[in-house]
Amino acid sequence: MKTIQNATFVDYLWLILLSAIWGSAFVGIGVALTAFHPLIVAWYRIMIAGIILWGFIWVRKLPLPRDKKSWQILTLLGLLNNALPFYLISWGQQYVSASTAAVMLAIGPFVALIMAHWLTHDEKITPRKLIGVALGFAGIFILFGEDFFKGEIHGLYGKLAILLATVGYVSSGLLIRKLSHIDTLVCAGSMFLTGTLWILPFVWFVPFNTSALLSAPFLTILYLAVVPTALASIIRIQLVQRAGVQFMSQVSYLIPLFAIFWAWVFLDAIPALSVWVALALILGGLFIRK
Repeated sequence: MKTIQNATFVDYLWLILLSAIWGSAFVGIGVALTAFHPLIVAWYRIMIAGIILWGFIWVRKLPLPRDKKSWQILTLLGLLNNALPFYLISWGQQYVSASTAAVMLAIGPFVALIMAHWLTHDEKITPRKLIGVALGFAGIFILFGEDFFKGEIHGLYGKLAILLATVGYVSSGLLIRKLSHIDTLVCAGSMFLTGTLWILPFVWFVPFNTSALLSAPFLTILYLAVVPTALASIIRIQLVQRAGVQFMSQVSYLIPLFAIFWAWVFLDAIPALSVWVALALILGGLFIRK
């Protein structure tokens, strides 16, 4: 595993672009769910993105990993980084708005902080960072508490699903560092391949709306596959391998803001006061933990 380097100005530019791209994904998922089952949305995103990346791998004749250990990690990454998070977020957004879903994922840096402290040699926790963690989880408790006191059980389940997706993303980020010897395209393409295979057995048991194949929701799925999935995964892997998990997790500063902005632009949706309060606590925690 390579030791991470200090982030450069260019790394931060890529981080901002990635945040804008991922922020738009929450709005796209909401549109896609109007016509397709959450599992279908996730599967198409992963499968199409995988086809695109494997096309690039074939054209460039990139070498594939030959050792068993790398493929074991890639198979696990397909589950933790693609299959589970994509499905859990899509499922959760049936009951949670795009803005709230993005704020929920902002807890990722705090999960990354705790996990990286125990699993890496160069990303350790400090007392100041612990204060940030406390603020971050306070924001999450506000979001959960809102549904709890209102008795909205589906909202609670939706937010819990998105929180579990965050754990998957952070876990995969730690594993990606172990594959720094593999080309970025090969790494991303292999993850999408194994992620597609993870979901494939379950696709046959959910309804598929064939009449919506030429509709706006399906075109939105194509966008989700090409931009927030295929392109964004390449950017993410490069940043993780070069600057580390905690640097990568800083997208959580911007993703909720971009998601709120895109939801306002395309859906004319304004978040509830509780979402703004939770976001303020989480961003405050992120600032303190730096």
